[in-house]
Amino acid sequence: MSASNTIFIEPSFDSNSFRTEFRIPDSNGVYKSDFRLTGIGLQKNDNGNDAYNILTGAYGIIASIQITSGAQVLDEVRNFSQYVALKNLLHSNNENSSAFRFLAKNKLGYVGDGDVAFDADGDPVVDGNDGVKITNNVPSKGNVIYGLDAASRAKANNFGWLDLSDCLGFLRESPYVPTNVYPDLRITVNYESSAQLTNVVTTSNVNISTNKPLLICEYEPDVNVAMSLMNNYEGVSFNAVVHDSVVLSASTVAQDATLVQEDNFLLKGFNDKFIEKMVIVNTPLDQTSWRTGNTNISTSNLGSVSQLSWQIQMRINGVEMFPSPNGALAGKNKRLGKMVDAWGSTNIAPFQNMCGSTGGGTTLYALGMRDTLGQVDYTGFRIDDLIREMKLTVARTAVGGSAADANANPGLRQALRLNMYGIARKNITPLSNGQILIRYV
Repeated sequence: MSASNTIFIEPSFDSNSFRTEFRIPDSNGVYKSDFRLTGIGLQKNDNGNDAYNILTGAYGIIASIQITSGAQVLDEVRNFSQYVALKNLLHSNNENSSAFRFLAKNKLGYVGDGDVAFDADGDPVVDGNDGVKITNNVPSKGNVIYGLDAASRAKANNFGWLDLSDCLGFLRESPYVPTNVYPDLRITVNYESSAQLTNVVTTSNVNISTNKPLLICEYEPDVNVAMSLMNNYEGVSFNAVVHDSVVLSASTVAQDATLVQEDNFLLKGFNDKFIEKMVIVNTPLDQTSWRTGNTNISTSNLGSVSQLSWQIQMRINGVEMFPSPNGALAGKNKRLGKMVDAWGSTNIAPFQNMCGSTGGGTTLYALGMRDTLGQVDYTGFRIDDLIREMKLTVARTAVGGSAADANANPGLRQALRLNMYGIARKNITPLSNGQILIRYV
């Protein structure tokens, strides 16, 4: 392509806490695929500052993103907010600290800090004031949402910048998008419900509204080059994100007791697709496990909560994936190893994938991070198979309250929505009659 022209597209439809839709003009012929959204995020309509969820930042307001041609969906990501939390964690510590805090408005990327002291025997002393701690305050502005009384210059920092090719495989793999093949091209951003938006911020009762974003894209201005690209376009193959979910019911556990809970699910959302890899996100459903009064914990309900003795088994086309002495994928670090093998390194700090370690975290973590322990426990693995039948078995040891506090441990017996994301190969082929064939391969 020759030097391109950049255009800024205002939404053709924008409704607070509902949806923003962009219609891409057909008249420009051929677009480069690096579509970017800017101004994505929240406006705070009362005084005082607040903060975004540390995992998702401003991206957490998005429920789903679609790119369509007419009535045909070319690519989409559903349940986007839980998926983008994982996507942010897959950036390196340096990338999160130096770049994505400003682009996504999240608060990831950790540094070590503290004062290590030693006793007479040369052993380290850890008493809450000494010892290396993990802090999360660099840079300090990261994910702030500035209130109505803030300076205009500060309020401009409320919003994020999102490269759509980073989440839509169609845009990542197709170097250009010709409008003769994809007429009536639209990009739609669906927002979370008003109730869920209260979980994307620190203080649930703040007065917030979604900001109207702007779409930035580039097109080929040379008519001859554009015509050549349009005539020679042969389609694209790309990795698409496929989603399905089930609910693991809450467990009724006696006080000062534990109970092994096991459940089986038949998953149909991945049938007839070649799934390369999958990740299971344990989304909490009991609000008391992430909110006290009007204050959400740092990860709210957008992470993946750890459970005691969590184990899974996938049965693919009648064959168990994890043959082991107990017939399941179990153990925090074993599952973390599978996760890293399939999805890459995750930007988590020690014990963030462990449950029941909150007390020990007081000497290891800065105050603002102690509530992140046990909140980023993802189960990821490779499948590399065409799915005809998929069955999931999950088990956990649910924990009851205590004599001192009957409401203790709500997160370890709550209902969970298991959000599952699979990566499947998808193909779009232009046909001679002007139509396009979209299929999973």
